[in-house]
Amino acid sequence: MKKENIYITAALLVIFTLTGCNKFLELNPKSSWKDESFYSSKEEATLALSGIYSQLAKEDLYGYKFNVTLEAGTDETYTNDPSPNWNAAKYAYTSSNDEIKNTWLRFYTCIQLVNQFEKNLKADLFTAEQYNNLLAKARFIRAFAYFNLANWFGPVPLRLTPSSSQEDNDFPPSPVLDVYKQVEKDYLFAAEHLNHAKDAGYVPGEPNKMAAHGLLARLYLKMGGFQPYLSDNEADCYFENRQQYFDKAKEQCEIIITDGWHSIVPYAVDNKSYRNHFLSYLQDRYDLKESLFEISFGNLYSMGINVSGRLGNINGVEFVGTSNIPRGFANINVALPVYENYSQEDTRREWNIAGYRNKYTSSTQAYTMSYIFNNPLHFEYGIGKFRRWEPENIEELKTKGSIANAKYTILNNTPGSDVDPNFTSINFPVLRYSDVLLMHAEAIIGGRFGTTDANPAAVSSLNIVRERAGLDPYTGSLAHNDFFNELVNERLRELCFEGLRKQDLIRWNLLKDKLDETNAAIKGHALFSANDQYHQTYLEPGNNFDKSKHLLLPYPLQETLINKSLSPRLGW
Repeated sequence: MKKENIYITAALLVIFTLTGCNKFLELNPKSSWKDESFYSSKEEATLALSGIYSQLAKEDLYGYKFNVTLEAGTDETYTNDPSPNWNAAKYAYTSSNDEIKNTWLRFYTCIQLVNQFEKNLKADLFTAEQYNNLLAKARFIRAFAYFNLANWFGPVPLRLTPSSSQEDNDFPPSPVLDVYKQVEKDYLFAAEHLNHAKDAGYVPGEPNKMAAHGLLARLYLKMGGFQPYLSDNEADCYFENRQQYFDKAKEQCEIIITDGWHSIVPYAVDNKSYRNHFLSYLQDRYDLKESLFEISFGNLYSMGINVSGRLGNINGVEFVGTSNIPRGFANINVALPVYENYSQEDTRREWNIAGYRNKYTSSTQAYTMSYIFNNPLHFEYGIGKFRRWEPENIEELKTKGSIANAKYTILNNTPGSDVDPNFTSINFPVLRYSDVLLMHAEAIIGGRFGTTDANPAAVSSLNIVRERAGLDPYTGSLAHNDFFNELVNERLRELCFEGLRKQDLIRWNLLKDKLDETNAAIKGHALFSANDQYHQTYLEPGNNFDKSKHLLLPYPLQETLINKSLSPRLGW
């Protein structure tokens, strides 16, 4: 799918013009458009916003390196690759690591573009409603970028005006609380001025009102949780009066719930509801009822903006060997605890875990499709959630175990993406309604360190998610700790591989515990072999993890060299 490089620079407003029959738009920064230029129409402003959105769809961020590679190393995923190329997934990185450097660079590129957009958007050229709506879309993305930067790096420079000279490089980091307060301010503005997804003028894939409310809830749960390295004393690594943030998270979730427009299709209506929802990401369809916000690859690609998504490829189901196939590498495996967490009747089990592979043998020039679901330590135990393909007859494969040259169906069937060797049009979910429901249940009990037991509203939110998975209503203990542990497991079952698990575990202060449990489960499994290089690779994240340094990423080396007001983090 990569046919032509297109770059959105921070210093210029970019103008795209169609050329010939080329799929992509040529970048044509006209000399008359300078840093101080302004947007004279909604179309120009919308085009600039598309350039901002496209930064999130680059390989360095939601293409795969941020949301797949850096996210690995939990009880959800680990890499099977023993080489140093995947050190970022194994807590074996340094401050000069490319994944870390480029995550920082891309999010700050978004911020620079938003700050430039704010400066160049002139209120007197639009109605007040138009102006605030455009500004809200940009500020939503700035909030999203700063939230991720603070989550992953801690205190970061809080730049709210565009940088224009080398003197702007020196900028000290702001305390995490100050960064989160700015995120809150931007999201509140967005929630007030964005369109609802049901509005006639809403464009699928853009920020919307209820997404802002939902991401505010996510922000508040983070603010009420554990704050890495806020103090030398771990017991003091919390903001003051943290219950206020759970109250706010509950309020934001209930705005969405009581609005009544967003929902998930119940199992009673569609027993393949979970599968069918994820097919919408695979096939360039927007399920706006459940998906509040997603990173759009297919939409931006169809507009002619070059993006580089590798979902279903890097984190897909093994299928390599010849051309014109829905290639998958399975570089990131489903972690053993995911397999062990599902009950047999849970419909999410066989969607989130592929449990099959298609292996090419060059000597025979034939493929052998194998069923490996019940071998969770297999070196190609691939993620199924973003699968590009599936066996045409899975029941036959289950019965026979393996089939030569078996037929298959391409699920990511968008022309240009279906058999591309590397790049896909698969969209990535950022916020789904089921997450809103689970955040609501967690907010009611006050997170891990609250004291409130679950009430009927918390149980109801949990049960809506469970029902869609084909499960009976929850009948376990409502005591705080028991219900919290159920939510920890339910978030893994429902939201696995959606780029949320590591930050969930960090805000609960459970990351090391879960890594230790994962390694113990691997070594205790009947199929574990101490001489298997892949099994040893699965253990590396837990073995390498150092709680005194790995709850946040190091500041990128090149950034500390350029920004004299940003000192390397202790231990790096």
